[in-house]
Amino acid sequence: MSKNIKILIVCSLVLNILLIGFVTGDVSHRFFKVDSFRKKPPKLSVKLSPEKEKLFLDTIEKVRLENRSIRNQMKETREKIFSILIAPEFDETAYESEAKKLHELRGLMMQQLSNATKETAKQFNEEERKALAVYLKDSARSRRDISKDDRTH
Repeated sequence: MSKNIKILIVCSLVLNILLIGFVTGDVSHRFFKVDSFRKKPPKLSVKLSPEKEKLFLDTIEKVRLENRSIRNQMKETREKIFSILIAPEFDETAYESEAKKLHELRGLMMQQLSNATKETAKQFNEEERKALAVYLKDSARSRRDISKDDRTH
């Protein structure tokens, strides 16, 4: 083989190895990122006493369970909205009615979270409330990142 062909083959092998590395690195990073957000909630920035930590986690779990039926209703309402959108004839009144219902359900869900946060915050000192605020902010950011990942995958 000539020297040029040997150089071409070596360069091709190196480039293919780099390409495989980039692809597997990107794919594994995406899977790790999504899984890590779904499996691990953000950590509290301040260590709470065991009873306050239990109160906080129980409150979050209670809100999550209370909102489960609302989330199911929201899913059904979104499906109705999509069926209205793809129907041969667009029914503006039905669309507005379902959209209004969806907004009300979202508001109810947020109101329940707000009330639970308020009741929990009443029992925390200033430092613990700061940790609660950071936790809620990070938790919301994690959910946004998950939903973005779900849209792109």
